[in-house]
Amino acid sequence: MTETHIGPSGSDTAIADNAIVPEDIKGEIEQFMKDGFTGPVKLYEPDEAAEILREVRVKNQDTTHSVFHNSMNYDRHLDIPELSRHVTHPTILKYLNAILGPDVLSWRTEFFAKFPGSRGTEWHQVRDYSYATGKPQLLPTKSDWNAYIDITVWTTFTPATKKTGCMRFVRGSHRDRIFDESKSPARGRESRYENDHETTFTKDTGFYGYDFSDFAVDPNWEPRSEDVVDVEMQPGEALIFTASCVHGALPNITERDTRFAITSRYVPTHVRVYPDQDAYTAHGQDFDLKDYGAVVVSGRDTFGHNRIRTTNAHGEPFAVKNTH
Repeated sequence: MTETHIGPSGSDTAIADNAIVPEDIKGEIEQFMKDGFTGPVKLYEPDEAAEILREVRVKNQDTTHSVFHNSMNYDRHLDIPELSRHVTHPTILKYLNAILGPDVLSWRTEFFAKFPGSRGTEWHQVRDYSYATGKPQLLPTKSDWNAYIDITVWTTFTPATKKTGCMRFVRGSHRDRIFDESKSPARGRESRYENDHETTFTKDTGFYGYDFSDFAVDPNWEPRSEDVVDVEMQPGEALIFTASCVHGALPNITERDTRFAITSRYVPTHVRVYPDQDAYTAHGQDFDLKDYGAVVVSGRDTFGHNRIRTTNAHGEPFAVKNTH
């Protein structure tokens, strides 16, 4: 396979120095660098996606081995085997190696269900996830912060349409600081997160208990209409983006169709995850980190900054891509 390097990492929107880009996705990586996102990228056939979703829905009910015991469903790849395999999907790793380089950690997964009648997810932009608690949840140690330190892979397992609440982006916004996570929000950090989805997803704020507009650098900011991209997707497809690119989701205006997606988040191995934290509270839920561990999905970890999980809760090893 022919590979190439794309550009030096001399700016705040540059991929890793050691990122090697296969020729067959070179155009997509160039689009990613320009727009802050790329996709949809096909990971599964629709019937495969439906089967994974069925298994996840069943196994999600059993929280015996889950790392966190609350309603947020963070990091279920550590106890649901289908998600353990998903975070190491070869196509995902191909794109990650082309952006982050050969050595990559999976540091979080999340469920995003948008129920019928759910309001849209407001525009937001995230760099170190300090919006949640006021403390950074990610801290790079080898390089300065740039837009490609943290990469999100958003995979839908049901149709994501303009009616069910597809993702939307403000192209090119990863180059600008539209939101400032260091600001103090009016609500979110202290309030409890409602378990009732009628309240949380329909009548509550547009960002799961927070008003992300509280973080806006310019309270009157609105994106230019020509920069807004709504991305409709089929089951089994993924979007790959930097959370530094302003993004959100449309409302679900259907009467019976739930949109269900899973995000997996990745960083280079030099990044400290939850630095100097044994626990934290976010979205009104408590997270005890005693059983948490990041997962090496590609290459190797030579830094030793983070607790590492090599197997899931059932003793099944995570597949690690050999990049050296």
